[in-house]
Amino acid sequence: MSALKGTLQNETTATTTPASGDAAATRAPDKPASVFDFRPTACGACGGERARLLGWRGGDAHHGGAGVRTRIVRCLDCSHIYPNPMPFPARSLDDLYTDTDDYFQGHDVDAKKQSALDKMAYFEKTLGRRGRYLDVACGRGESLWAARESGWEYEGVDASSAYLEWAEANLGVRGRLGTLDEIKFPDNHFDAITMNAIIEHLYDPYATMSEVFRILKPGGLLWFDAPNEDGLYQRMGNLYMRAQRRDWVVTLAPTFPPYHVQGFNPRSLKRLLARVNFQIEQFTMGGAIWPPQGVMTWRKQAEYRAAKLIDWVGRHTGAAIYMDVIARKPLS
Repeated sequence: MSALKGTLQNETTATTTPASGDAAATRAPDKPASVFDFRPTACGACGGERARLLGWRGGDAHHGGAGVRTRIVRCLDCSHIYPNPMPFPARSLDDLYTDTDDYFQGHDVDAKKQSALDKMAYFEKTLGRRGRYLDVACGRGESLWAARESGWEYEGVDASSAYLEWAEANLGVRGRLGTLDEIKFPDNHFDAITMNAIIEHLYDPYATMSEVFRILKPGGLLWFDAPNEDGLYQRMGNLYMRAQRRDWVVTLAPTFPPYHVQGFNPRSLKRLLARVNFQIEQFTMGGAIWPPQGVMTWRKQAEYRAAKLIDWVGRHTGAAIYMDVIARKPLS
């Protein structure tokens, strides 16, 4: 695992602070309500249907007015957090993820390439060989570049044509346009699969993780990360909203960038993996917040300083903002 140290800070997209950080989510143009089809949904982690209201997110429940007002709930069976009704894309995911430079603002390409090289080295050392590699939601292609440079056969899948075009033009790697469910890779096909900052975007994480399980070879490895929506940082953010007598939450971003629709915590994430039959090899907590974007007002500076302190405490008390997972498909 030492080869993967530092991965979280390089790849996380946690850019918000408890209040003014909402402005960071308004970098991309707002999507109108007609882009979304709100439908009732069950818990994405355990499939349960019992839930309680946590608060509202987006529209008039957002400092910058981004997105559409959306109901956020917590599953009473596994504690998972999700929007219900769920704002599914009315047409296609490609309609949401359109501006590569804007969406990946603040992401260091070289740092992500190095992080991806570290992952490939870890996979080769742990498996004892190179093989076939898949990156789900390959984005700008840093992981595909690293797999090619490391001598692996590679595939990438992404729902954004804009991101795939950027990857080919800038890094010389090609991914497939679509979702994993649409591509239909063969059974037991890949030795290693990664899902960088994607599980929180999935409208049906159980279906996607089941597909990952199907196409991964027995004994193969899955690496992914996910925000911890029950981390101290997020809990304090929600308390901050309550202190202002608002029924808002800072949890998730269902209808505005970065379009997070699943709120995992250690309990619900482990529940999902057990439901699919993955064996957890390593489960670690970490990550760090990024400075807020836009004009740094005195209020934003004060909130950012407070957020950094909260984040530091969370990282030292087991309540950090990100979870890092390596799981294995059983041999039989």
